[in-house]
Amino acid sequence: MLNDLLKGKTWLLWDDSTPAGTITLDTEEPVAEGYQPVWPAHARNEPALYVRRVIVNRRYAGYGLGAGLLDWAAHVAKENYGATSIRVDVWTTNVQLHAYYEGQRFIRVAGRDPRELAGYPSQALFERKVDQSGSGYERLFIGGDGSSERSARLWRH
Repeated sequence: MLNDLLKGKTWLLWDDSTPAGTITLDTEEPVAEGYQPVWPAHARNEPALYVRRVIVNRRYAGYGLGAGLLDWAAHVAKENYGATSIRVDVWTTNVQLHAYYEGQRFIRVAGRDPRELAGYPSQALFERKVDQSGSGYERLFIGGDGSSERSARLWRH
């Protein structure tokens, strides 16, 4: 995590002086121990932005900040990187998180043979096309939707 902070890949979502959430965006795909790519070769042929560590402070649960961060990531992927997808790898056993990403318009992608990545816990692969992004990210910025809902600021750390 410190490495991503130092490289400017991690963004922090603030509500006044309170950290409300974070997201890490990376053009480099994740690798398992032994430097093996997590995503199968056929999936690596199209440009994608990889999403990691989407975290929302529990105090802000229910405000849709996670969904907004993912919509923002899809927007950034398309506009800044020319990517066609955003991708995330999730712990294989965390079925609740699988359901969350599926609810955020991600689809599960067939991965590599699990024996190839023995010991790597995040082999559940999900992808969302950037043209499926909503405008939920607009409310992450102060005055984004003009309502009285809580607004926050997104800053690169």
